[in-house]
Parts: sequence; structure tokens; C-alpha cells
Amino acid sequence: MEKTINGVKYYLPSNLNLEQTDIYIHIIDWKRKNITTKRGLYRGHEYDAILPVETAFPAMMYKPIIPLLEKMQQSDFAYKFHKFAYHAISSQTACINLFMPLLLSEDANRILQKIPGCPSDFNKIARNKLFHGFCFEYWGQDIKSGSGVLNDHSRGAGTDADVAIAYYNKEERLCLWLIEHKLSEREFTVCGAYNSKANKNKGNCTMCNLMDIAKEPQKCHYHTIGYKYWDTLKRNLDRFQGAIEIKGCPFRHGLNQLWRNQMLASALQETGIYNKVIFSVCHHAKNTMLNQSINRYKALTCGDSMFSSFTNYDVLNAVSMQNCELQKWMQWYKNIYCF
Repeated sequence: MEKTINGVKYYLPSNLNLEQTDIYIHIIDWKRKNITTKRGLYRGHEYDAILPVETAFPAMMYKPIIPLLEKMQQSDFAYKFHKFAYHAISSQTACINLFMPLLLSEDANRILQKIPGCPSDFNKIARNKLFHGFCFEYWGQDIKSGSGVLNDHSRGAGTDADVAIAYYNKEERLCLWLIEHKLSEREFTVCGAYNSKANKNKGNCTMCNLMDIAKEPQKCHYHTIGYKYWDTLKRNLDRFQGAIEIKGCPFRHGLNQLWRNQMLASALQETGIYNKVIFSVCHHAKNTMLNQSINRYKALTCGDSMFSSFTNYDVLNAVSMQNCELQKWMQWYKNIYCF
């Protein structure tokens, strides 16, 4: 859709709300100034947020991290590119740009401890685990390959965390911090089972509450196709006792992705490899669209410390002004993503 804002013409998706438009415009302006003014194509339509085919994929990446990112892609912890990784407003690219420079820093341990939601027992990154202590799009592939600990992983589907940080706690026990990152998304991923054409019992999704399905998990299509979400939930049901006003299954809409990531954390902890696994959401500070689902999920879990949320601005605020190397990265990041 062609749209003129402050006298400037933009080609944007037609369904953006005000918050999404603000994020898109800011990043597109940076892209036009620093990469190219050309638009890319998607399904025959031009969009300013799409990089043209002649533009190299890493154009939106922080250049100093690219060599090590390429080494990661040759390791056991290579990550799968999202469908729109070449999109200027790619959440996956923004996630790597936010976390990788920080995690590679000698000051990383101190910075992480200052981020709201950092595990209370965090001591130091476990550099001998994962890829230098972290990786992207993690689903426990080093623990159980194939379909993974939730039996839901395939080439086209599966639960994973945008960032995984292995750390040693204050007792020197190995733990894991999983983080889901959001940039301009207006909601978390909704339930694929509910929307599936193969689901012949969608009435269960709208009529049965959490306890109904926990007692009879076969009422959920996920369970009938072998996914282990409800099996894992049943072993952790005491942590999902909060009251929320949602008719039917609470995981039908935006809470679905939060729940699945939490189940991934629980299943990984149950393997015994990690002493504790917690899950957090990091979202853009100007994106308040996710707050309703985050707050509902916190209410459902009674504010349990297994889950937390923070913003990209919280991450930046944790960086020391004395660290010259990170100051260069932070200024670069702010120019693209902060306004």
C-alpha cells in the first residue's frame, strides 16, 4: 500500500497499526539512508521494508559480528533463517543485532545481571556450552535430535527459543535462559492446532478450559498428533493456577507461543542436563501490543519466576557507558531500532 507520511512516500503492508507503522517508518528511513532506496518484491508487490534481490543478506547485520556468525553457521548450533530474514523489519535479524554483540563482550556477565528478568541465580555465561555460551533458534537439538524434547520439531514446524544462554549459577550448576524476541509483531504466534484443517474437534478448544484438557489431553489436536505439550504441562500444573478471563483453552490465541516456549523450558529442565531453565520475552519498547498477552500469561502463572519480560531498551540501559566497544554497537543499534 502506498502511504504518504510527513510528505514522504512509503510502500507498506496494508494492515499495519500505528505502533507498527512507527517502527516500520523508522527502520525504512535508516535502510534508505544506509543501504538502498530501492524496494523489494513480495508476491508481485513492491515494499520498502523488503531488501531488493541484489542487496546482500547481511546488509542489516552489525558488521563486526558477521565473521563469528558465519562460524556459528558451520557449527552444530547453526540456526535456521526465518522466511523474512531478508526483511528490514526482521525480528530474527533485530534479535541477533541486539544480543550477539553483547554476549560476545568481556562485560557480558555484568550486563546480563542488570537486565530485568535475568535469572536471580545467574553468575556467568557457560562459555564451554552451546556456541561460546549461547545460540539462536534453540530447541534442544544437542540434547535430543530428531523431533526434540517436545516431539514437535520438523523442517517446517516446532518450538524453539530465539536466544538460548547457557550459564552457571552461584553454585556453579549449569542452567539455561531462553528468550523470545519480538520487534513489530502485534501478537505472539497463535495455536496451529486450533487453526488446523485436520482438527475435527475444534469445539473442545472453545468449550474446554485448561483443567478440562489437562485431565483429558486427547481433547487437544496437538496431543493427538503426538506433541508433548500437555504431558509436560501435567507435570507442572501447579504453576498454572492463576485465574484469567478466557473462555475455552487459554492457549488458543496469543498465549500459545508463550506456553509452548515454557513447555520447552520445562522439558529441557526435566532432562537433568540443566539445573534450571527459565523463559523470558524481550520486545521492542515501543511495541505495547504484546502487553495484554504477557500480562495474562503472568496472571495465569501467578507471577512465577519461571517467566519474565523486558524490553530492548532495558538491555541497552544495562550497558556501561565506559565500554567503548559496546558504545559503538549501541549507537549503531539505536540508529536503526530506537526512536
